[in-house]
Amino acid sequence: MHGNTMPNDELNALRADIDAVDARIIDLLAQRFRITERVGDLKASSALAPVDAVREAAQMARYHALATAAGIAPAVVTAVFRTIIDEVVREHARRRS
Repeated sequence: MHGNTMPNDELNALRADIDAVDARIIDLLAQRFRITERVGDLKASSALAPVDAVREAAQMARYHALATAAGIAPAVVTAVFRTIIDEVVREHARRRS
């Protein structure tokens, strides 16, 4: 080891990388929610249901496959997307009322 500062420097650099990735994830979520707002408006104006169970099932299978290919636990990825989709559905339901 090269003294006590080496691990802290590396740790701080890695944490900065994590913070940058987190900011990108949040930016992408914001972009995704802007798009789903437009979907919600289209569904509301066309009297479509807020939930599309067939699409959701297909997407969950897709997320599972993408997670597996990326070496990430599929349960983690599908849980994250379940949370996102649940929020989108709530927003679509609000737009219908």
